[in-house]
Amino acid sequence: MLAQLLGLPESPLVTFAGLVIGGLSLFFIAAGLSYWYFFVFRKARYHPDYVPNAKENRRAIKWSVLSIVGNAILTTPFHFAIALGYSKVYWDPLEHGWEWIPISALIYLVITETAIYWIHRALHWGPLYDYIHQPHHSFKVPNSLAGVAFNPLDSFMQALPHHLCVFFIPVHVGVYLGFVTFVTMWAVMIHDRVSFVRWRGINFTGHHTLHHWFGHYNYGQFFTFWDRIGGTYLNPDSDEVKAEVPEGVLRR
Repeated sequence: MLAQLLGLPESPLVTFAGLVIGGLSLFFIAAGLSYWYFFVFRKARYHPDYVPNAKENRRAIKWSVLSIVGNAILTTPFHFAIALGYSKVYWDPLEHGWEWIPISALIYLVITETAIYWIHRALHWGPLYDYIHQPHHSFKVPNSLAGVAFNPLDSFMQALPHHLCVFFIPVHVGVYLGFVTFVTMWAVMIHDRVSFVRWRGINFTGHHTLHHWFGHYNYGQFFTFWDRIGGTYLNPDSDEVKAEVPEGVLRR
């Protein structure tokens, strides 16, 4: 699929290379600019108490690179299967009509939001946490560089619903690639500890910062819907948070 977009011959190797180059480029641009702006250039405004930790930042970058390359290996079969026509991804908007694009995007969002909540919650269970998810939570007070700092199996499991969804419902290629690209950008955004959006229905940065701090709240992807149903929601403005989380950790 990526090869087709680039006008290259379809092959697993080309697909893998495209995923690696695209993933690394997106990470270093998005995370690099975010870290530079919020933690360096405008540090006095957003994170005046932040003390750079070069060792931890290098570790975050190391896990991010491992995650992106490992994900490329695990995701290549899905993208290659899509390229060979085994999925329901389509290119021509008129194939299912323009009205189907927003409808399919909503269905896609509901499916992935539900599946990722439960997968993320499962990753906090015993062995799954100890052997797969723990590296990401080693960044208790994260910054932008830790946005995709995962064990590759961890990030793949949380991204898997995005890849499986297109094998069950017709999805325009723009919807699919738009979602999987935005997920990486969103991961960077919710780790910068700057909350520009304050609507409690969205799993904005403040919510995810609490997920790192406490470890057992706010598992959602983009929204807090399932956290509210599952009893795992924690409001950044709650008394518990105000009592236990330093202001320098959670910028309100």
